[in-house]
Amino acid sequence: MSQLAKTVKRKRRASTNAIREIRKEQGRTQNIIPVAPFNRLSQEIAQTYKQDMRFKGEAHRALHAGAESYLVEVFQAANKVAIHGGRETVQAKDLRLAVDLSN
Repeated sequence: MSQLAKTVKRKRRASTNAIREIRKEQGRTQNIIPVAPFNRLSQEIAQTYKQDMRFKGEAHRALHAGAESYLVEVFQAANKVAIHGGRETVQAKDLRLAVDLSN
């Protein structure tokens, strides 16, 4: 009887986990991109324009918020392009088109 009482694990569709992850991320208010790597990257990019450039913490936070906002908009536009093309998966060509449309 104990073998009959075991619960059977049902296999979920791949989209179920993706939707769950998306909803979880939408509820978050924190930054998606880790702070330290983003700060290092922004410093590196700034060095190509002027040596020994320094940023205040508030400037880094403003850059971070702006960059994340822009990236979210681009990915949303790319998703719409993919859906319009009859696909569920965003491809590189969708991102290129979304970036071209945003500029």
